[in-house]
Amino acid sequence: MILRRSWATRSAFRCAMVYGLMIHSVDSSQTLHFSIFFTPEGNNAYKKTRQQTIMRRILEEHLFQMHSGDQHTTVKSKASSSLDDADWCAVCIVTRLFRFTDSKPAAFKAQAGFDYTEGILRLQASTLFEYPKLVVWKHVDKVVYTLICEPLDNPLLASNFLTLFVHELSDHFRKAGNMVEEVSSRPDEIFTILNLMLPGGQLLFTNSNLHRHFKAQISQVLSQK
Repeated sequence: MILRRSWATRSAFRCAMVYGLMIHSVDSSQTLHFSIFFTPEGNNAYKKTRQQTIMRRILEEHLFQMHSGDQHTTVKSKASSSLDDADWCAVCIVTRLFRFTDSKPAAFKAQAGFDYTEGILRLQASTLFEYPKLVVWKHVDKVVYTLICEPLDNPLLASNFLTLFVHELSDHFRKAGNMVEEVSSRPDEIFTILNLMLPGGQLLFTNSNLHRHFKAQISQVLSQK
């Protein structure tokens, strides 16, 4: 007997597994609020060094964007001097695409003076990474949400996931009080949200119907905790 897939499953197409996800401070490369890695390499003895390296690179890029006055600039900076010309070409193209394809949650735009930066970095193969990685990140109100992807992962899909994920966390945790404190003290609830939105580290092509389905499921599961 062939079982029919549910409408939710049919609405989502699975892509390759991402490398990991981190939530951390924008002010320090030492302050990590949450992380999960989906590969053996990501969880090996170099895990802490790997996390700090990623946070440091994002902090450098965030500061560059803030000081330059244009978060979408494509001028080569000291913070990204490790990229060769070919890498920079690819990163700049994707960064331009973000401007036209990635919509920020309305809640972010509505707050005057709300800090918001975002970007994509390429990490070269090294002792920390056997293969190069793409790092897609969004900073909202002193918190950075980072998705570490494989080289062939779709960065626009990753950016869309982060936008929905940040919005979901904001809806859930801001009701309880301080966002940073809630994220740090309630990792089980983040795992619950990820279990639905990023199952087993798999990026999903998410349409509006599936997103509403996820929101309803998340609300139902978390209300029981």
